[in-house]
Amino acid sequence: MDKPRSFEQFIADHFQKKGYKINMTPISGDYGVDIFAENSIHKIAIQVKMYGGSTRKVNRKSIMELHGAKDFFDCDKAIVATNGEVLNDALKVAEKLNIEILNLKFDYEAKISEIDYKSFENIWLNYIIPLQGQELIRDDGSKNIILKVDWSGVKRQTSKGKVNTINIEIFKEAYNVLLQQGHVTREYINQNYPGRASSGVTLILSQLPFIELKDKPKELFFKEDETLYLLTSPNNSKRLLKSIEDYEN
Repeated sequence: MDKPRSFEQFIADHFQKKGYKINMTPISGDYGVDIFAENSIHKIAIQVKMYGGSTRKVNRKSIMELHGAKDFFDCDKAIVATNGEVLNDALKVAEKLNIEILNLKFDYEAKISEIDYKSFENIWLNYIIPLQGQELIRDDGSKNIILKVDWSGVKRQTSKGKVNTINIEIFKEAYNVLLQQGHVTREYINQNYPGRASSGVTLILSQLPFIELKDKPKELFFKEDETLYLLTSPNNSKRLLKSIEDYEN
């Protein structure tokens, strides 16, 4: 996951902890809204600007763009979330248009190191949900487009142009088998999911930086030559995993 998308996930997590239902928009074509946060009272359009540590600052154009997007998507509130600075004229526009500025500190390296790899929910939040809007390509050149990811599952367009949804439960089942046994076969996934979407499940899980997909038979494995230890069984046996920093850099 790149740093800007990781910051978007950080902001989404911030609002989710406050009880909002979160919907992250695709990487491109988002009309100036990166996240929608909704509860029984508000529907919020959130624009995320990761400008901390750079010379860039939030400008008035961003504020005005978000104001239009808020109305377009029938939101009653708009927020610019940033870890950087906001130009004075942008602050004036935000005050005039009643757009909130949320400034949160974000330590990318600390965020990565905090991920609990034994928790499927953390894996889903930090690695699978950010795949929304991305195009995944297999070794043979075939593609899957990830249309939507939420806590019910993944909606995708297959290499044959069909649109279907894979339930989150089969991802959880496959990942838990990985934790217990160190590998899981595509055949196992087929046998445990009536939708027979094992090719999609293996492709999506193989996007995790510490998992790889092998052939003959097709299996997902934890990568070898690792430096990060992960408990993988009830008797506390450990599988050596490569540090996440090596994959993120």
